[in-house]
Amino acid sequence: MRESPDDDSGLPAGVISQFWKELQAEHLRTLREYGPETMKRQQALRYFTWRWSWSALWRSEQFRFLLRCSAPFDLVTAVLSKTDLDDSRWEGVAWPRADRRLYCAATRLIWRYAERATGRHPALRLAEPLLGSPLPVSLRGRLISQDLANSALELSAMERGGASAPLHVLEIGAGYGRTAYVLLSLHERCHYTIVDIEPALTISRWYLSQLFDPDRLTFLTPEQIDRVPRASVDLAVSISTLSEMTPSTRDSYLSFLDEVTVRGRIYLKQWMSWHNPVDNLDVHFDDFAIPARWVPILKEACPVQTQFLQAMWRNPG
Repeated sequence: MRESPDDDSGLPAGVISQFWKELQAEHLRTLREYGPETMKRQQALRYFTWRWSWSALWRSEQFRFLLRCSAPFDLVTAVLSKTDLDDSRWEGVAWPRADRRLYCAATRLIWRYAERATGRHPALRLAEPLLGSPLPVSLRGRLISQDLANSALELSAMERGGASAPLHVLEIGAGYGRTAYVLLSLHERCHYTIVDIEPALTISRWYLSQLFDPDRLTFLTPEQIDRVPRASVDLAVSISTLSEMTPSTRDSYLSFLDEVTVRGRIYLKQWMSWHNPVDNLDVHFDDFAIPARWVPILKEACPVQTQFLQAMWRNPG
């Protein structure tokens, strides 16, 4: 695996946000220490896998949502299902046993909610790959994950927006590739392009290239996005990324999506409102410079991550 140098941001100097620079440096340190083999219990916790701890549980809107939306049977099952807390199974995750048990219970509640909310979406029938060392959370005798459950909820929204069988998906900021794994698994003719900075691009390449034919995958730095042909993308996806950008970078990406998704669809899942403490920026979803020609399809508060909005548009060209 090629390791990128510290200053390889994938964006021109002065454009990448300080928030991204600090996150990039943290991921590079973790990658050097642990390698990609355990990235589902390292980097994934800074992408879209959420940790809960008893000390901060009262602040978790996600957990309050799950308590409100879970049937009594689900709550009992989440707590009483067999939970493997052995240190050898949680190697590299220095959490107290009580927090490990809480994480497992919360993940089961997300899974059960996703089953009900999506009508048992096909994403929930996929196996969680052992590649990347997922945390040992089981339900009804099978390995489950927050990432598969969240992806099922997101794909259900995309399909309501008309993205039922995309042939070319482009994702900006794919993390380790959780969404790509689901879409590529469910749509065998799909080609997937990821635009990201390092080391995320190296991690997603390492992960997805072992699970799928490399001919189905394209990995680009932001400096290489002119390689994506105009009107070539059926579905563009960006999850928890735009809020972390500088305004000029975000506007550039939206203009790029406008060009490549002509006659396609765009799905965004971003913070409703978020304060970037590193760059001292207040970011609001409704202030994004959405191209005027995009036709709105849906816009709603996200389930589980209720401080996020998900929205979808059609780009008529």
